[in-house]
Amino acid sequence: MKVKGLIIGFFIAAMLSGCSAELKLAKSFTQQAKQTKVAVYFPEEATVTLVQDEEGSYTKVLDSLNQNAFLDLMYEAYADGLRAYGMEVYIPENQNNVTVDSLHWMVLVSKVEIQGKFTDYVDQVFDYVDVYEFPFSLNTVNVASWFDINNGEWLPTLYYEHNLMDGFSSKVTRRKDTGTQYHYDIRTLVNDDLYHYAVYLGKQYAAYTYDAMMNRYIATELKKPNDMLRFKLGYDPKRDEYYFMEEEEGFMEVQ
Repeated sequence: MKVKGLIIGFFIAAMLSGCSAELKLAKSFTQQAKQTKVAVYFPEEATVTLVQDEEGSYTKVLDSLNQNAFLDLMYEAYADGLRAYGMEVYIPENQNNVTVDSLHWMVLVSKVEIQGKFTDYVDQVFDYVDVYEFPFSLNTVNVASWFDINNGEWLPTLYYEHNLMDGFSSKVTRRKDTGTQYHYDIRTLVNDDLYHYAVYLGKQYAAYTYDAMMNRYIATELKKPNDMLRFKLGYDPKRDEYYFMEEEEGFMEVQ
């Protein structure tokens, strides 16, 4: 495993060395970002919806959700996440006249949708030549958010959604006296899971905001459209390392 890790590490290092222009610009952005102040605005409330299943039933997972607490936790995690990159999150003296330029950003989370629903999940078990399917209906919370960012000009709206589901695990045991038996366990979502989820999303949003702005900076300096970059770079402030992002990773631009 160590050898494999070294090979992957050398491969990534070789790839990064082959994109010196992009990496140099990414490092320049990182230095500049440490001087950046960000005014962040979250909505006062989220849009909460419940989706019926085929039998007309609703999930109960959102029944006790405190919307204000959820958004407050998400905001604090988002602000802390930006601070981890060396950025300053501030409240403007005059919120009707906010300075916006390359060192003063305004981030407006224009909408947050929280959706409660059931997700149909089929667990497949292979028993030599036979395949057995066990269907389950899992509680799911989908959160979608829209971001409008201004760093001297309004950027295209950015969008991200993510699902939180019941924890599910299964196994098959085989014994001479009882034969083959299927076992499963469902850890149903509870209220605390939703608030931990809000913190997770806030941190994720902060990382994706930073990465989106960094890649836009690289594209601008290279005089290329943002969607014409050869790859997307991400940055880990704890390790002070850059890495390649997956194609579907990060925010999506709303066309």
